[in-house]
Amino acid sequence: MPDQILSTSAGPVTVTATEPVPGLHVYEIPEHVNVLSPLRWILAHHEGRALASFETKEAANGAAEKVAPLVDWTRNAMTVANLLGPSGAEQLLALLAEVGGQHPNA
Repeated sequence: MPDQILSTSAGPVTVTATEPVPGLHVYEIPEHVNVLSPLRWILAHHEGRALASFETKEAANGAAEKVAPLVDWTRNAMTVANLLGPSGAEQLLALLAEVGGQHPNA
């Protein structure tokens, strides 16, 4: 399983992620990070950029399946952004919202 390094106010924290679809990772943020948030599960690009947060692992995995067809997520983040373009980015945000995804810093 891949590792993700999170930047926190207490310094970097490494967590273990799953890869429900190629190029997208799902991981739980540690209990001591953002303790008041019910949004404990993060869907992220494999390079680490968080796409959305969720209340359950199942919801995050479902979101990964939903957005998988949009682009080749195994590419680097800049290439993914370029391939998506403005209309694809809007579609991505709409799909994430549709399945209950919140801004990862919510």
